[in-house]
Amino acid sequence: MHRVRRAEVFPPDGPPIIAERYELSSGTSAHSHDFIELAVVTGGTATHLSSAGERELDRGSVTMLRPGDWHGYRDCRRLTVHNLYVGPEVFRRELAWLRADPRLGPALHGAGHALRLDPAMLNAVEAALAAISDRPPPTTDHAVRVGALLCLLGGMAPSLPAAPARRAHPAVPAAARLLEDDVQHAWTLDELASAVNVSPPYLARLFTAHLGVPPMTFLGRLRAERAAALLIETDLPVAAIGRLVGWHDPNYASRRFRRFFALGPAAYRTRFRPGEH
Repeated sequence: MHRVRRAEVFPPDGPPIIAERYELSSGTSAHSHDFIELAVVTGGTATHLSSAGERELDRGSVTMLRPGDWHGYRDCRRLTVHNLYVGPEVFRRELAWLRADPRLGPALHGAGHALRLDPAMLNAVEAALAAISDRPPPTTDHAVRVGALLCLLGGMAPSLPAAPARRAHPAVPAAARLLEDDVQHAWTLDELASAVNVSPPYLARLFTAHLGVPPMTFLGRLRAERAAALLIETDLPVAAIGRLVGWHDPNYASRRFRRFFALGPAAYRTRFRPGEH
């Protein structure tokens, strides 16, 4: 069984950045997580399976999965993968400034790009991830782990779409932070725009231009991610989880959840929660 819960991956009071190295000669079953996973292929080939479809992987391929995303591998041929597990809070605290980055900002919010490492950076990234894989906390401190994460993000930035001429308007990261901090609130575009001092149409254009989706779609993704974590971590009824993330109608909650993860909440819990198989 894959480790899908935070408590299984991150040590108590330890850094929310952990690396592990795997060698796979056969496929893996589909699984999900309640944290961010960056999977870096450093050897071999495989087919990656996810709700977005299939993708062929080789050395230098990177997959990024937001909380709740599910994936697996098929046809592994001497596949070597470095997994970097990251708590989402890292991008709200230490690396909050990356929200405004014109290349990495959209990718960090799940824009779905096919990621690759720059060949010139591949060896450096592999060494950085190997160093923290071989030395679990507290042997390496948090700064070293953040440095390895930045090395990886910098290495994959050239594979992302060309950056716009200017960095994101400050209203975009400010609005994203408000939504992340209170997904349960019954946000409207008008209220959100007022909170960041721009007009609703202007905020919608700015948000979509930088993050690839309008603010309310972004909020729906956040709610789905939080719901997925609760489905994995708790025994709460599906309807109660929907209310906790701001979806008070169970039928509406099921439709919105399915939009992001291609499964309804009950089916998602049955498929991915440990002990449910």
